[in-house]
Amino acid sequence: MFLHKLRPLILTAVLLFMLLPEAASANGGPLHYPAEGYGRLELDDQSQVSLVREKVVFTFRDIERYKSHAEVTVQYELHNTSDSAKDLEVLFVTPVSEAFMVSEGNNEINAIMDPNVKTVNWQNTQVKNTVTDPVSGKELRLSNYSSEIGPAQGARFPLSFEPNETKNIVINYIENGGMYNKGVITTIFSHLYYLTPAAFWEGEPHVELEIRLSEPGALLHSNLAMEQTDSKTFKAVFNELPSKDWYFSYTYPKRLLYPTNIEKDHNLLVLGTVAALTVIAAALALFFRKSFLFTISAFGIFAFTVYYISKMGGYPFNAIFVGFVDFVVGVGLLICDILIRRTIRRRREMTKTM
Repeated sequence: MFLHKLRPLILTAVLLFMLLPEAASANGGPLHYPAEGYGRLELDDQSQVSLVREKVVFTFRDIERYKSHAEVTVQYELHNTSDSAKDLEVLFVTPVSEAFMVSEGNNEINAIMDPNVKTVNWQNTQVKNTVTDPVSGKELRLSNYSSEIGPAQGARFPLSFEPNETKNIVINYIENGGMYNKGVITTIFSHLYYLTPAAFWEGEPHVELEIRLSEPGALLHSNLAMEQTDSKTFKAVFNELPSKDWYFSYTYPKRLLYPTNIEKDHNLLVLGTVAALTVIAAALALFFRKSFLFTISAFGIFAFTVYYISKMGGYPFNAIFVGFVDFVVGVGLLICDILIRRTIRRRREMTKTM
């Protein structure tokens, strides 16, 4: 009798349980929550939520001497592939960033920053202890950079899906990026974006990457092939998620004669050119017995040296070393000019006596 009275209540409870939304979480891919004492999150590849499209845009407004601030905009199109409602908590992994904001349409979504993201089945294994010179394509080692894998940063925010619903989420933040100014003529700036956590979403997304620089004239290196669409914009489109994180570096080459930004290599090539031009000018002056040919050439060679030897040794020795090289080249040209004048004069005197 008692069980007969409870039967309607039991049926009601079962129906309510079936109607409750499924719980899941995500990090560019979904998450499981282990026990609190375990302290790590596990990315879930069975979330039944697919990433349809991901567009990442780095916009640079201006460049400081030692910083490169990027305004990063990430557009996610997510689709709930199941017939059940879902409540997700998304964990967006990013390098050091600030001004983090998440929105859906005109509505801002509350995000909580997590300065020490720990996951079981994903980690930022691609630690960059090198930077690529965009001019020469040569990798430069960051000698003072630790090779240990440090924790990534992230932000958590909730999302709720109706059955088979598609959502468009926009994430905005500012990234300061990296800077390399050791042994190079022009400063190299670098940036990193974690693409690989998105592999835990279902499906193969359409991925668009875009870089909008503040000024024309930059040279860019990207580990993912990109096409330059105008003087300040680079783009890449993929029909599936790349298998590695996105890393790019750029510089604005100035006073570079040869295709290298490496200080030692470029300066040696310039000095070699100075020596070759000096020999050619001297040979022409001696051949035509016109000393003014070398004198005029010497002024041009000296100006060439001053312009293209713009950096040597770095701060605080740059002005000293560059000035010393200019002085040595100038004195060398002056000595050559004196010797050439004497040689031409002596040859003329010998011709007269014959």
